[in-house]
Amino acid sequence: MSTPTSVTTPPTPTPPSAVPAPGLSGVLDRIGFTRVQAAVIILLMAGLFFDTLEQNSTGAMGPLIKDSLGIGNAQLTLINTVTVIGGLAGRLIGGYIADRWGRRTALSLNLLVYTLGGLISAAAVNYEMLLASRFVVGIGLGGEFTVGLAILAELVATRHRGRMLATLNISSGGIGNIVSFGFFLMVLGPLGNVLGGDDTSWRWTYVILALPAVLVVFFRRYLPESPRFLLSKGRVEEANRSLTRLASGSIAGLRDPGPTQQFVTLDDVLPTTKTSYTEVFRGQNLRRTVAIGSASWMSFGAQVTLLFLMPILLMSRGYSLSDSLLFTMIMNIGSLLGACAACYLAGRFPRRKTVMAAAVLGCISAIAFATLAQNAVLILVLGAIFQFFTMLLNTMLSVWTPELFPTSIRAMGTSVVNGIGNIAGAVMPFAALFFFNIAGIAGVFFMIAGMYALLVVAARFGPETLNKSLEEVTENVVVDSK
Repeated sequence: MSTPTSVTTPPTPTPPSAVPAPGLSGVLDRIGFTRVQAAVIILLMAGLFFDTLEQNSTGAMGPLIKDSLGIGNAQLTLINTVTVIGGLAGRLIGGYIADRWGRRTALSLNLLVYTLGGLISAAAVNYEMLLASRFVVGIGLGGEFTVGLAILAELVATRHRGRMLATLNISSGGIGNIVSFGFFLMVLGPLGNVLGGDDTSWRWTYVILALPAVLVVFFRRYLPESPRFLLSKGRVEEANRSLTRLASGSIAGLRDPGPTQQFVTLDDVLPTTKTSYTEVFRGQNLRRTVAIGSASWMSFGAQVTLLFLMPILLMSRGYSLSDSLLFTMIMNIGSLLGACAACYLAGRFPRRKTVMAAAVLGCISAIAFATLAQNAVLILVLGAIFQFFTMLLNTMLSVWTPELFPTSIRAMGTSVVNGIGNIAGAVMPFAALFFFNIAGIAGVFFMIAGMYALLVVAARFGPETLNKSLEEVTENVVVDSK
């Protein structure tokens, strides 16, 4: 009787996504998603929520500001432009502070500057003072979102990164846009007389928007610093302290995480480039900045144009200010759904293909609004569909951007890319007014459709980052820039 031959079965290959990542990425993968990361997200979302209300305020209160200060549409648009330019300065300043001295320091300073500018806006005695105060507000607003993206990208595990980054836009672009126009509808409508009527209600609105941000600054004292940032500076013990906070799994651990655990060593210190904006424009960094920056121009430019001009566009159709604010609020339900859709897609589908598909559908929806939105129902439905794709695009680009740059210039790279979109937000409303004077609302939406078509081309040149650790995506960038 023959002995059966033993057959050795080859091991089943482990999927790449299941292979434990080395170094810091591996530590964050093992920690997973805890209540501490959830608390960090809530603190970041709170700041972004108030930022969104502030960003939408001038457009929503535009007719009252015009009457109170005796200015026209061009001067009102200039207020938006100055705010956006301030935002560009704030992004660049905040990004440098975040990469040089820490993400947490930059986030606290952003909100303090924003609060100061809001209070000055409320006390503005003339158009020039309001203009200057909105520049200060823009500085505070500018760094908030980009630094928030940088720190969150560095605090969560690779498998959670896309979804968590997209979550920030649920607060700002989703809930923030809906609540903001509902808030303005309330304070400028039923509460308008209580706040002193049309001449003063917009001033009290600026005060109301500024004060809650102080509370957010207070609670942000407990934010853990990014361990990636600390390792990039060689501060291993502080990185371990931050990781101990993240691993504690409880909110109390933010204040007192207990004895510091040793998660990383000197061997895990990250290779870095020089902390300088010149590095953003070198080697692969330059190619990524141009590609995603161009996409950001088209996407953010379209969003700011619509948020700022929508009440004015609707009033040109004969709707009242209250109706225009109500319509805009309803349409922004599409924004919330778009941000939620991005949370789902960011964890499962490639960034590049998702952005390109959303841009194509956004282009189609803009053309549909331009040609078919002739009554209240179609304005609301098609407007909500358009806002869905607008927010899906902006959210996916926000997820993509901080993944593209090395730790030592992550906040600056993110700030530059978003700053390019910021410039578009300053320029494109003027272009939209030009097309509006020629062809009305249809002209504005055809302009936006063209922008989305160009966005498809730009996104084609961005590298894919889905399910890749930050080190894996940026390692060659660091080598190339040396």
